[in-house]
Amino acid sequence: MSALTDALNRIMEWLQQNSPICASGFQPGLSPEEVEEKLGEIPFCVSREVHELYQWCNGTNDRCGVFVYHYLLDLDTALQYSQGFNDSYWLEVRERDGDPLHLFLIFDFDGEYFAVTGSDNLNDTAPIFHVGCDDGSLSFAFTNLTNMMLALAECYETGVYTVASDGYVEVTDEAKFGDIRRKHNPGAVKQLYAQGW
Repeated sequence: MSALTDALNRIMEWLQQNSPICASGFQPGLSPEEVEEKLGEIPFCVSREVHELYQWCNGTNDRCGVFVYHYLLDLDTALQYSQGFNDSYWLEVRERDGDPLHLFLIFDFDGEYFAVTGSDNLNDTAPIFHVGCDDGSLSFAFTNLTNMMLALAECYETGVYTVASDGYVEVTDEAKFGDIRRKHNPGAVKQLYAQGW
């Protein structure tokens, strides 16, 4: 079992034990052939980690996030959103700013995303960027999908995330989350949000 799948399973185990309402929002994964066919629709390659993620789970409902509030887009929606975010306007903006040209949006919360970079070649891993909802600004958030999920699994298991009275997961310690995120992702931005994440 890969480190990515192991981390995802740790997250699911925690959710099943502590927030069944959120655990029930995870959709079954797709076959390798389905993932390959769908990802073949985009004009760049995404990492093998993204292929593995969508074989493990094809999205969560929008009330149950993996990264607390950010839910995993199902692959068809991710393709649709990513198409718009890789049009000529956005490519020009990112080229001008020296940012990665191709982005594949995988996590969403009200128009704020986490996206994996795309490339001309199929790579095992790729960096994950936070995409601001107001201006599409990019912040280097995670070194790759595996390290993102390792950080999130640790947050679940160490009490950084807890279950609220309504059964949904919330963050209890933003600063500790930031410490864990940076531990697993050296070189990432110091803070994603003002509270210390």
